[in-house]
Amino acid sequence: MGRPLSFLILALAVGCAALFALLPMSKIAEHRNQVEAQPTNLPAVAQDHEQTTTRQTDTLPTDADTIDASEHTEVEEYTLPVSGRVGNTSGTALAGLEIEIESKGFDGENISSARVVSDRLGAFTLQMVPERQYSLSINAAGDYAGFSLDAITDKDAGRLRDIVLERVELVDVDGLIVDTNLSPVADFELSLRHLSLDYPDRTIRSDSSGYFSLKGFPAGEWRIATNQSDYFRIKGLELKPGEYRNLTLIIDRGNYHLSGWVRDSFGTPLAEVIVTVKSAFATDEYHSFSYRSLATDSNGAFEFAELGGHQLTIGIYATGYKTYVRQYDFNSFSDTLEIVLEK
Repeated sequence: MGRPLSFLILALAVGCAALFALLPMSKIAEHRNQVEAQPTNLPAVAQDHEQTTTRQTDTLPTDADTIDASEHTEVEEYTLPVSGRVGNTSGTALAGLEIEIESKGFDGENISSARVVSDRLGAFTLQMVPERQYSLSINAAGDYAGFSLDAITDKDAGRLRDIVLERVELVDVDGLIVDTNLSPVADFELSLRHLSLDYPDRTIRSDSSGYFSLKGFPAGEWRIATNQSDYFRIKGLELKPGEYRNLTLIIDRGNYHLSGWVRDSFGTPLAEVIVTVKSAFATDEYHSFSYRSLATDSNGAFEFAELGGHQLTIGIYATGYKTYVRQYDFNSFSDTLEIVLEK
């Protein structure tokens, strides 16, 4: 009887130990399920155009942990909305317009920017970072001029802005680009800018016969110029609403040639000296201006070709020497000068 009784006592001891071992595991599992079901209460990260960073723990929190938003999430910057509506002077909403907001640093570098398109009601919303200064712009489109607004700050957040765009009258022009002999200038490119409206520049380019055509540009005063080192500009040209014009644009090009040397008072050639030539003339419609520049070579020589033959203003600029400026009229189609600079 002694052996069966000892086995019975041993079995009871093992069963009790197993029962007590299961109780803590069930408690742990229950606590883990409760923690997983609890909301974390972490703040939502704003969806904006600024970069955000998030740091999370590697393990689930225990009952001894406190969930701290500042401990688990670091939002570098947050944004506030700036809303507005775009329409015309009649109150009609303007849809499909591109609106841009940007912030620049002290050196002009772009810190942040955002771009949206107005909806069918003309409405738009842009995000901005507080304590920064922004500029807002709307690109011109069709027969509406553009719009710009500077110095927007977070104080403007949430404020509805009604932006009214001005309708402009568009005109069409065509004509010829010619030199001072009225000979066509082929494949010549000019940039057209409106002087009183915020409207995108346009480019005109002559064909092989010097002909150009431009459609749909606002009436008013224009400036036409090149973007090349040999600079030509036409200013004072003004078109009225509803007016069609056939233009002859004269640039200071021709068959004249000017060359020469620049020396000091001892006859030593001066290299890398800046030589400029300017000319200007007027027609009944506009003023034409040209500017060319180059540096002398190792022998102090310079050469300008295809000049228009109008009176020139010649300028010579060299460090350590007096500036030389002189009005010059051509004596022939090819003139040569020797210029002496004084200290």
